[in-house]
Amino acid sequence: MDPFKRAVHHRYIGLEKENNIEWKGPFRFIQAADTQYGMIHQFQTITYNQASYDESRPRIDEYKRSAIGKWNEEIRLSIMAIKQWNQMKPKPKFIIICGDLVNDFPNEPLRRKQLDDFKQTFNENLDHSIPLILLPGNHDLLDQPTVDSIEKYRQEFGDDYFAFWVDGVMFIVINAQYYKDNSMTKEMAAHHERWIDSKLVEANENNYKHIIIFQHIPWFIHDPDEPDDEIFNIAIDERKRMLKKFNDNGVRAIFCGHYHRNAGGHFEQMELIVTSAMGAQIPPVDRREIARKSGYRIVDVDEHHLRHEYVEIDPTI
Repeated sequence: MDPFKRAVHHRYIGLEKENNIEWKGPFRFIQAADTQYGMIHQFQTITYNQASYDESRPRIDEYKRSAIGKWNEEIRLSIMAIKQWNQMKPKPKFIIICGDLVNDFPNEPLRRKQLDDFKQTFNENLDHSIPLILLPGNHDLLDQPTVDSIEKYRQEFGDDYFAFWVDGVMFIVINAQYYKDNSMTKEMAAHHERWIDSKLVEANENNYKHIIIFQHIPWFIHDPDEPDDEIFNIAIDERKRMLKKFNDNGVRAIFCGHYHRNAGGHFEQMELIVTSAMGAQIPPVDRREIARKSGYRIVDVDEHHLRHEYVEIDPTI
């Protein structure tokens, strides 16, 4: 079986419910995001400024012309991180990368090579006994996804939303792009939310130790009541509706990426964690943020709590 296409029929092969109902004791997993092969070179070519992001877009053509093959730094960081994961004792139960696997959007010229290098890097270096779980971000589907762009993702990586279980804990992987912009995928978005509702019903019918959600774009960056942001959060009406739904149904935590900085906060009893990138970092823009280097998050799960820590891959750079 293709190790990158184990999300089938909205389940993850190898981490099915039937074999993972019982709590067997504390465990850990790794949450990462935004490997985004090619973005570091883009940021070296195009000075990033959040306030003038749209004005920078025309220079992306310049980046494309100069970027062929220039994601060696992302490959290096991935290999370093994978070596650290392989050496962990006990091993993490799984690795999940929360979207933006590569930088080029669907149908852009460098995407195929970036995808091939991403797959080769993880296939050749990651201990195959550790499940690798993937979900889509905006760079994997387009900022305004289409039926075609979602189908292409599914052909490459399997389902764009699914559930899996580990030792009595239920994990729900969702496609946040349906909430950022579903103007071209309304039927798919409606099916996605009906599926979420069915999983939450199932969660309430079972005595799982925790219910945890993974997605790419965070519902909010720091505060559930913050203003809408064109790029980095979900519009407040959808945000509040879904946060209430998750909280009311016992979701313990939501892990996200997309922001290329560490952030997060709480909605009532539920924590939202925004994990910075394994690849390119964006400078802090808020006093609550601390500049960090490329990294990932270690999450330790016990019967009653979750504890998590962001770890820099290479603190020397």
